Amino acid sequence: METGLTLLIVIVNYKTPDLTINCLKSLSNQIVKIKNSHVVVVDNNSQDGSPEKINQIIKENNWQWVTVLAESENWGFSGGNNRGLETFSNHEYALLLNSDTIVYDRTLEYCLQVMEEQKDIGVMSCKLLNEDGSLQNVTRKFPNPMRSLISALGLPWYLPFLFNWANIDDDTWDKENTKKDVDWLGGAFLLIRGSLLRKIGGLDEDFFFYGEDIEFNYRVYKAGWRRYYDPTVSIIHLGGGSSDEEKMAQLKRKTYYWQGRYLVQSKCYGKIFALILYYIDLLILELKILVYNQRDTYKYKLAQEMRSVLKNLNLNFN
Repeated sequence: METGLTLLIVIVNYKTPDLTINCLKSLSNQIVKIKNSHVVVVDNNSQDGSPEKINQIIKENNWQWVTVLAESENWGFSGGNNRGLETFSNHEYALLLNSDTIVYDRTLEYCLQVMEEQKDIGVMSCKLLNEDGSLQNVTRKFPNPMRSLISALGLPWYLPFLFNWANIDDDTWDKENTKKDVDWLGGAFLLIRGSLLRKIGGLDEDFFFYGEDIEFNYRVYKAGWRRYYDPTVSIIHLGGGSSDEEKMAQLKRKTYYWQGRYLVQSKCYGKIFALILYYIDLLILELKILVYNQRDTYKYKLAQEMRSVLKNLNLNFN
């Protein structure tokens, strides 16, 4: 396709055409104000008529700033975003945007201005709100081996006065109002400098769903770039659009979560740490099964299910 964009926005759609259309509507007044900008909607082989439905709305509104890529397979979150990023070259900025978001006015313009003024920011995000206006946590600490092991044992919650420093959710500061450099930012709204993407590459496609944003931010960190959170502007993130129980079986979703947990450890900190964390998680589940047996039927069955998920994971990390 064309080259030389200021802003490329990639939205991955998987059986969420109505959410995607609402997201596009929220962008419609902003995108036309940004010179040389374009939106690519990547449909991950939804097989539900999503591309046709989205294209119909695009035609009705004459949205020439949108292209729909109808893929013949489901690439997952990482692969879907990468297919979109590959459609244009030499863009100054790329925004990975979830389909289940509503982008408020000024958000794009403001974030681009921040990136222009602070050239050492590699990626940034804004304030993410639930539908009721409450705050979502979009920033967290890297789950390094020590933090991960201490959190797996529950110590930040059982003994917070000693171990809250290991709480990966990083809940000790005011995310409602404070601008701050952080370890990593979630992928629902992730504005990335194009030169950085060309240096370190896109999302790692070994991650199908969950964990890819952590690993990507870690590469940004290793490359020496800032990861910046600014709550001056905001979006609504409905959450779970492509992963609710109708679109992704609950067990499969849990499998992706746990697989992503160990992939992050393996890729960022080494295979040994991934295996140590895996066996500690498994041991904790075994202990829970012993404790909950004949005490709490629900927690007992849940622990059994999680143990089964872990024992069936593919731990042959690349």
